[in-house]
Amino acid sequence: MALLAGFDAYREGLVLAGSDPRFDTALSAAQPVEGFTTPGELSLLYHLALHAPGEGRVVEIGSYLGRSTIVLARACADIGGPSVVAVDPHTAALGIDGRPPRDTKGDFLANLEQAGVSDHVQLEHATSVEAAREWSGEPIRMEFVDGWHTREAVLEDVNSWAGWFTPDVCVIFDDFMVSDGVRQAVRELQATHVLPDRGVIVGKMAAYGPPDVLERLPVPPGGRLLGRLGPQQFERVVKLAAR
Repeated sequence: MALLAGFDAYREGLVLAGSDPRFDTALSAAQPVEGFTTPGELSLLYHLALHAPGEGRVVEIGSYLGRSTIVLARACADIGGPSVVAVDPHTAALGIDGRPPRDTKGDFLANLEQAGVSDHVQLEHATSVEAAREWSGEPIRMEFVDGWHTREAVLEDVNSWAGWFTPDVCVIFDDFMVSDGVRQAVRELQATHVLPDRGVIVGKMAAYGPPDVLERLPVPPGGRLLGRLGPQQFERVVKLAAR
């Protein structure tokens, strides 16, 4: 176990070493906030928010206490872009074993204020489907999907917003490596050409977007190879890793 932990730390160190120098500020602001994203995963979000091409908004589905929101907001501020759209009802069950329903809105807003990014976040205090129903019609250049991890919920979180995706949209899925439901949904979205066939893997996350954008990201060794595997090959890798 110690050897595996050391290897993971080494791989994450390579990601951080290859990150944009401005990411240090974003990471420092986000790390005090309770959450489940690692520094390497936060780096993935930051760099995709920097490099996802075209005019449009960054939409986050599921914000919890704001750890990832802060990083996305800092990236958008660093390039002079519009605020991040953070979609979360903040009163529903979290879908995490052992954690009861909790109203997280107050803590979320306080964390944004503490991090100095309140002006760079547009809170949509609603479910993903509700927020999409009322969306202004602005194009979306990046979506981070971190709501409920069932197949049905992930499909809703993408398809409800896909009508506003730019042609080169980048879409990131949290817990792709550990959730069967997330992976099932992604495979269906690839089959219907909502997502490209290839992506990159960083930690638990999978990201899909234009190849030239994915090539610019700091990714750990093996992260690009995993993103190129077909579904059957990938599931074999997941089963081996679970042993």
